[in-house]
Amino acid sequence: TRLIGEGGMASVYEGEHELLKTRVAIKVLNPILSSDAQIKERFLNEAKLMASLDHPNITKVIDFDEQPGQLSIVMEYLEGEDLNGVIKKKGALSQKDLENYLKQSLSALDYAHSKGIVHRDIKPSNIFVLPDGRIKILDFGIAKLFGEGNELTQTGTQIGTPIYMSPEQVKSDKYIDHRSDIYSLGVTMFYAINGKPPYDANTTSQFDIFSKIVYEPLPDLQGSGKFNELVKKACAKDKDQRFADCKQWLAALSASSSPGESVEDRTVIETPASEKTVLENPTAPIEEKTVIETPSTAQKPKKASEKDNNSNASKSEVQPEEVNSMGVAGFVIGLLGLFIPVLAILGLIFSIIGLKHVKRGLAVAGLVISILGILLWLLVLIGVAVG
Repeated sequence: TRLIGEGGMASVYEGEHELLKTRVAIKVLNPILSSDAQIKERFLNEAKLMASLDHPNITKVIDFDEQPGQLSIVMEYLEGEDLNGVIKKKGALSQKDLENYLKQSLSALDYAHSKGIVHRDIKPSNIFVLPDGRIKILDFGIAKLFGEGNELTQTGTQIGTPIYMSPEQVKSDKYIDHRSDIYSLGVTMFYAINGKPPYDANTTSQFDIFSKIVYEPLPDLQGSGKFNELVKKACAKDKDQRFADCKQWLAALSASSSPGESVEDRTVIETPASEKTVLENPTAPIEEKTVIETPSTAQKPKKASEKDNNSNASKSEVQPEEVNSMGVAGFVIGLLGLFIPVLAILGLIFSIIGLKHVKRGLAVAGLVISILGILLWLLVLIGVAVG
């Protein structure tokens, strides 16, 4: 066997399964913890539960081994490096890697939460990155197994990593649910985006870190990428303000990743003089909005030719009131035309216009009188010429 990892709770060795003849990872619990009868019983029950989990992004538990004063969990052996090591080497991750690791982590956590299991110790070192880009979440159930009870504080062993603990974990709330994992994953993504964690454990005391976790928002992230708002929501102090579950976070991530609809793809139905109804996705950019314009009245829009014809008609058309006036004018002027020759001709013109419309009584009279006036003056002119 070869030591491949070590922590406060356990040491991990590379080994070979005697029956399966395959490489395995063997996690051996701290002897101090293994000697406790209560922890021993609970650890055995938890190992059985973990062995029942079957998800591509969760490390598979193969077996459980008990030796005098020693408890061990046998797991699949993984090639690669944990996320903490990856970030230390590369610095802040690319958007592509961030999205890839986050989606897989959320899928694994959603599966575990559906089984009633809360991890309680999500952090970069518990997310293992394989050479092909897949991830595996490690140590499921260990933190939940031991909880934040007094049995561990008496041994001097701390459960959970302070920087990644949720406010409810720091406050030792009696009920810790799946939203604690959502918070811890949010802080993990902060580290992946920023290249460094939100709090420096080397220069800040644990008391100050806990105080910041409970009372202060996360420091601002660099840039303004799409992950920033997701991380802020995941890390809300009030768990009711976080994503309700991993599915909701996945949906939000997918929505922010979907390619936007171009301007050419917009559907616009235009009608004249209207009230605009805008149907839009609340999260969509302006160019994705679909605008449907509906008319404010039931009238259909008129064609341009109809508008022109109506316009010209209104200009040339004489209104009824004006026609009646012309008929009266024709009568009066025609009457005067009996005495003044020029007025007889003018009365004739007005009377003819009046005859084109409905109320033509006075127009007819004016026409007759005007004609008589003209004939009278013609006779006068003929008499003068003959004389």
